[in-house]
Amino acid sequence: MASKTGSRSSRTSEWSWEDFRPEWAAERLERISQELEKWSDELQTRSDDFRTRSQKRIEKSVKQVQSELRKLPAVKRAEKLRKDLGSRVEKNLETGVDRVYERLQIARLDEVKRLERKITQLNRKLRDLEKQAAA
Repeated sequence: MASKTGSRSSRTSEWSWEDFRPEWAAERLERISQELEKWSDELQTRSDDFRTRSQKRIEKSVKQVQSELRKLPAVKRAEKLRKDLGSRVEKNLETGVDRVYERLQIARLDEVKRLERKITQLNRKLRDLEKQAAA
C-alpha cells in the first residue's frame, strides 16, 4: 500500500496547471485580464473626472452661499463691527506705543524722519545765507 501512495505523489508532482490548461484558455485569460485593466483605467479616469467636477461644483456653491450670507443684515452688521473693532484696536495700540516711547523718552521713527527733513531744509537755508554773506 505504501508503494501505491508513493507512486501517486510522484505523478501529481509531475503535473502542472499548464498541462491541464489548453492554449486557447490561456489566451482568453490574458484577454480577460487586459479587459479588466482597461475597465480599471476607465473607472479611475471617471473617478478623477467626477472628483474634479464635484470639487468645482462645491467651490461654486460655497461662493454662492458666501455671497448670499454677505447680503444678510446681521452679517453686514458683524462686518461693520469687525472693521470698527479693528480700527479701535489699531488706535489703542498706537496710543500705547506712543506712551511707551514718551516714558522711555525715545523719538519714533516718523518723528526722526520729520526732524531730518527739517534739518536738511535748515542746512540748505544756512548755505544760501552763507553764500549771500560771502558775496
